[in-house]
Amino acid sequence: MTRPHRRPATGYDWAMRKGDPKRLPGWSGMLLCLAALCLAMPGLAAAWDGQAQGGDGGLVLQRLAAGDLPADEVLSGRHDHRLEPAAGTAIRGRRGDAGWWRVTSPAPVHAAGQPRLVLRSPFLARVEAWAPGADAPRHLAVYGANADLRYSHRALVVDLPQGIPAGRAVWLRGEPGSWMQMPVAIESLDQVHREDLAFVAWRVFILSVLTVLALLAIAFRAGTGDASFGWFGAMLGFAVLYLVAIGGDARMLPGAEAVFGESTRANRIAGGLGVLCSNLFQRAYLDLPGKLPRLDRLLWVGSGLAASTGLGSLVSDIALLGHVGNLGLLLSALLLLAASTLLALRGDRAGRVVMASWLPLMAFATLMATEMMGLWAGPTWLAQGLAGAFAVAGLLLMIGLADKLLELRRDRDYASAAALSDDLTGLYNRSGVEAELARAMQLASAAGTPLSIAFVDVDNFKAINDRHGHSVGDRCLRIVSQRLRNELRAGGIIGRYGGDEFLVVLPGSPLREALEVARRMVDSVGSRPLSVEALELDGSLSVGVAEYRRGESAETLFERADAALYASKQGGRNRVSGTGRTPAGVLAG
Repeated sequence: MTRPHRRPATGYDWAMRKGDPKRLPGWSGMLLCLAALCLAMPGLAAAWDGQAQGGDGGLVLQRLAAGDLPADEVLSGRHDHRLEPAAGTAIRGRRGDAGWWRVTSPAPVHAAGQPRLVLRSPFLARVEAWAPGADAPRHLAVYGANADLRYSHRALVVDLPQGIPAGRAVWLRGEPGSWMQMPVAIESLDQVHREDLAFVAWRVFILSVLTVLALLAIAFRAGTGDASFGWFGAMLGFAVLYLVAIGGDARMLPGAEAVFGESTRANRIAGGLGVLCSNLFQRAYLDLPGKLPRLDRLLWVGSGLAASTGLGSLVSDIALLGHVGNLGLLLSALLLLAASTLLALRGDRAGRVVMASWLPLMAFATLMATEMMGLWAGPTWLAQGLAGAFAVAGLLLMIGLADKLLELRRDRDYASAAALSDDLTGLYNRSGVEAELARAMQLASAAGTPLSIAFVDVDNFKAINDRHGHSVGDRCLRIVSQRLRNELRAGGIIGRYGGDEFLVVLPGSPLREALEVARRMVDSVGSRPLSVEALELDGSLSVGVAEYRRGESAETLFERADAALYASKQGGRNRVSGTGRTPAGVLAG
């Protein structure tokens, strides 16, 4: 009979079948290390923000409880009786409300140490400072013409050329840009420079990490088509924009004052759309619609609030939008934490990744949001801790996404392997062995090396099935396939072609060597019985061998091997016949 040629399927590296599909890369140690780094972030941020080593120098901060008064009246001391102690040594007020503060020191601050009055975390605040001995106020802001580019954007710095003599004060008229507090401290010029360098290095590191992760996520989205990578990249992009908006990192760019320095609109847009993209990413990554549909529906409420803030801030700057966005953030954070915790308890891999990454970030984001709402006064390092939490969360989630991608690829590869393997014998199936033959023919044709194939048929196999049943027949086929495989040399390929027929591909073997291999196969099956339980069954093979002729098709090669197999059966079975590269007929043996 003539076997029709089937177009080869895509080949597969059969060595992959030796792997363990459950064996995954050891991400656990990396996750724990990054989580520990995130938990240590407050201490690191505190040290780099100057809180750990700078202090307030024993300063006394008093607030003038009389609103925004004329400067000459305040400086003349007319309203000193209205001064009241501030809460700690931090300027804090409602956005847009100007007020006066007086800074004094119990002990004189000498000019020899080149002291500077430092107002940390200024955000959008604008300050006018009257230092002792100055004839005019110093105007300070992060953005615009009043930005002092001699110092970093971590703080507004007031020069004190005369220090703070005994009985003298520094007067500050401030217009807070938000509810965030501005701690006041005295630092020497050397200390200011040291902390500026540490702060800039920290910000560059964090923003670089987030930017690189965002670009990688976008590249993965383009390469894989997985939407979760796109939402992840967008989330990180908005995180960068948000940190820049509240931190002042972009103050030297043209137009930065108009975009970031006039209002909180930019950080609301970035924050609201960032929360929306985060929610869309998390629900896709965790598969919330399929695993936790109720929490998924609730998450849409948080997404709607965040989207309202982000999109609404494009056309309006009302303060209510900020509160709506913060509520959306708090609701989304709690829901995602609950969802990831539930999934982690169920043993879900994605749930563990999200829980490890989201918990520190949720804590920082919640603290920051509640401070923005005026509910409390946070520590000075909170903004830098939030930046670090963003970076660590991004790294953890990127590792989780990469792990998911590898797992999907493994699943695909094992599915491909299953599609090319024979369930009964563990050999290639027909599609698999034809694909391997096509690849071997291409290599032989290109290199000019020999190639032979052999059709192997189990003699009288139908009689075994009829007499003893298909279960015994299947076990006999397994024994035969194992004996055939044992006779192959390195590089040989074998597959079950169908029923009781096998196709053997012998790269690098001319007809003479292929006939020797075929004879060994015949001897290995016929020399000893096929033992199945208590049965001892005789077995034999008929084999047809054909050597590849350069330029011929696989179909023609199959026909010649099939003709040789037919000659073996006609010759009495239990034998080998072959045909070479020249049309010299069939050789029997």
